Amino acid sequence: MGVHKIDNLVGIYEEDRSVKCRDCMKKKDWKELKQENIITLDDVEKGEKLFYCDYCEEKL
Repeated sequence: MGVHKIDNLVGIYEEDRSVKCRDCMKKKDWKELKQENIITLDDVEKGEKLFYCDYCEEKL
C-alpha cells in the first residue's frame, strides 16, 4: 500500500460495512488496513454519496 493512500485516508469500511473515520481509528485498525477497506479524500470528494462515521457521527 502506497504512502499516498495512507496520507489521503479519511476513513475505513469495517467488516460489517460500517464506516470509521480516521480520528476514531485505533492502532488495531491501522495494523489491519486493507486496500479495499480504505476511504480516501478522493472517494469523498468525487463520490455521489455522503460518508458519515458510525462512531462519532461526523461527516468525513
